[in-house]
Amino acid sequence: MLISEKNPKMNQSKLIFYAMLNFFNQYFFSFIFSTTFILVIMSGLFLGIGIEQSTASRQIFFNVSPWPIYVLLSVLTGLLVFGVIRHGSLWAIGKPFNDWRLNIPWRVQNTVRLGVMQDKIRRDKYASVMHWCISSSIIVLTFVTAQVALEDDTPLSFLSGNYYLFFSFYGDLFGLIGLIGVSMALYRRYYDDFHRIRWDERIEDHLILWGLFAILLSGFFVESYRISVTELENFPEWAKWSFVSYVLAQFNSLFGFSEELLLNMHSISWWVHVLVVFFWLTLIVFTKLDHFLFAPINAFLLRTDSPGRLSRIENIEEQEVFGVGQIQDFNWKQLFELDACVRCGRCTEVCPANLAGQPLSPMHLIQDLKSHFNEVAPLVQEAGNKGEDIRAVANKAMVGEVIKEETLWACRTCGACVQECPVMIEHVPSIVDMRRFLVMDEAKIPQTAQAALENLEMRGHPWKGTALERTTWMEGLGDVPIFDGTQEFLYWVGCSGSLVERNLPITKKVFSLIKASGSSFGVLGQEETCNGDPARRLGNEYLYQILAEQLIDTFKQKNVQKVITNCPHCFNTFKNEYPQFDGKFEVLHHTQFLEQAINDGKLKPEKPIDLDITYHDSCYLGRINNEYDAPRNILKSIPGLNIIEMDRNMSKGLCCGAGGGNMWQEEVGARRVNHVRSEEAIDTGADELISNCPFCIQMFEDGIPSVEPNEDDRIKPFDIAEVLYQSIDSSSEDN
Repeated sequence: MLISEKNPKMNQSKLIFYAMLNFFNQYFFSFIFSTTFILVIMSGLFLGIGIEQSTASRQIFFNVSPWPIYVLLSVLTGLLVFGVIRHGSLWAIGKPFNDWRLNIPWRVQNTVRLGVMQDKIRRDKYASVMHWCISSSIIVLTFVTAQVALEDDTPLSFLSGNYYLFFSFYGDLFGLIGLIGVSMALYRRYYDDFHRIRWDERIEDHLILWGLFAILLSGFFVESYRISVTELENFPEWAKWSFVSYVLAQFNSLFGFSEELLLNMHSISWWVHVLVVFFWLTLIVFTKLDHFLFAPINAFLLRTDSPGRLSRIENIEEQEVFGVGQIQDFNWKQLFELDACVRCGRCTEVCPANLAGQPLSPMHLIQDLKSHFNEVAPLVQEAGNKGEDIRAVANKAMVGEVIKEETLWACRTCGACVQECPVMIEHVPSIVDMRRFLVMDEAKIPQTAQAALENLEMRGHPWKGTALERTTWMEGLGDVPIFDGTQEFLYWVGCSGSLVERNLPITKKVFSLIKASGSSFGVLGQEETCNGDPARRLGNEYLYQILAEQLIDTFKQKNVQKVITNCPHCFNTFKNEYPQFDGKFEVLHHTQFLEQAINDGKLKPEKPIDLDITYHDSCYLGRINNEYDAPRNILKSIPGLNIIEMDRNMSKGLCCGAGGGNMWQEEVGARRVNHVRSEEAIDTGADELISNCPFCIQMFEDGIPSVEPNEDDRIKPFDIAEVLYQSIDSSSEDN
């Protein structure tokens, strides 16, 4: 399914509104912590003041009999237990996932930060405030209800005096906060031009919102009728603490309602309130409200290693099935993620493939898998219990029919979907697992990608028909040191840096800058071979493991300890994935090395470069490995440069389109991803587009002319090393 519509331009008033939301989100609201802060401060304030009506109290369950609540509570508890057991039994059809036992303190921290404080929600400022209002009101009002139950069912007695007045105040306060949050949600769903919440709209979405609205509003009416009968005339100073209900009670008085009518209205509204509450709570079992439970759990289960590391297939030659071809081939954590999805659309909104009109919507991929899971899992479970063939139960192929092949190949593995997901779903590993099945079990792969894999096997690089050699870039550089184990650094040039014509000048500049820094280093020259990254992203794990193990052996034989890479993909592979095969090396991307050399005074950018530039964060250096500062610090150190950020930058930066092996695939869809990103760079009005990745440079060299045919007005793409080299002291050799 394609979801490619864009938000229309916001008017000035809306921009101001969102700016205010951003302020409150960033500087005031801190979700649960802010709730605690308000409660603690206000309790200290009000309980510390001597209040004349210190004998204030209330009758618990005024005018109603509470016993049906316990019947309803028993039913609700039974439904929740049933739901958890049912879900758990279905997740159990998946393969083992034992990593959750590792690094428990870190997982607990994630649970608090991501699951309880909902840190990721804050990436959408409007949703951040809205969600804080709703979630904090639910938490506090649950606390309010629990206190009423304790007062009624235990010998404890605390709803009196000053605390009762404070209790009345914060109950109304957070009821009002909840109504504000629900109103914001209703506005976004029914009035605003906010499109992503309508990409998969269901009846449950409306029931959840209107049900919560009814709960909060009816709660105020219940309290207003009680106040009208018990406090409005006799204890008006008590009533004022329930400030919202007090206002409603004044209207009751204004209309001259009799006490008998008020009592009847109180009883009716109380039952409406209770029934709606329990109806709403039952939705947790059957709707996306189950994220109340699943989101914190999924935060706990979140991987403890780098998001740039794909899973290793252990004992690969002994496997009967490679990757994931059927629903039970996923591990149980991946199946758990399907139930955690809330269909918010954030993943799809940032997906570069979707933005280009290509056949990938991460949200719909997860939902399609969930529907298939709900259909097939009980059958798999039943077949397993009977000792029958569990691989014969599905009436349609998960990979190929439920999830189309073109959907899987459209993924850039850029991690934008994973970054944005507020319930911590990890889409990319599941997509690559299904690719592995296609490639290694079904022998299905786009022709151009297959050609790249064949080149890897035969030539040690993915490029077809290149006339260049691994050492072509060395021409004109004089004596290029070959790594012999005595130097501090291995400079890893990589396939793109040595075999793609446009990237040769970049490689030369990086080499010259390392040399100018006075560092001890060498290169492998003709001994370089691909580290296997394209094979792994394209799903051929078998080929990747062969290439990785070969290169690790080479590194160990040559006593490689520290590696400098041109390419963020090579950087990620060496840093995050080679340790899976006992290949542990200190790895630096060239921007990290150059930043450190500048900080140490080994490189001095002195020559001014009076240009407006914009910087593109490559996915595998930025979002995947969280390195945003080093490149920008280099650019800031160059005199004269004026940096203009694109609207999508840093962790929200858009992929160039090359990731996930798409450098070697033909794109299917309305547009090419590199054209979309090129337009965003052109819109800045900058003179040059700076990046740190040879893949990105290639994509922009192709994309910019397609978007801007006029060569004179065209923004020019360069690697950051090329710009830095221009500013280094003229005593450096010019290459």
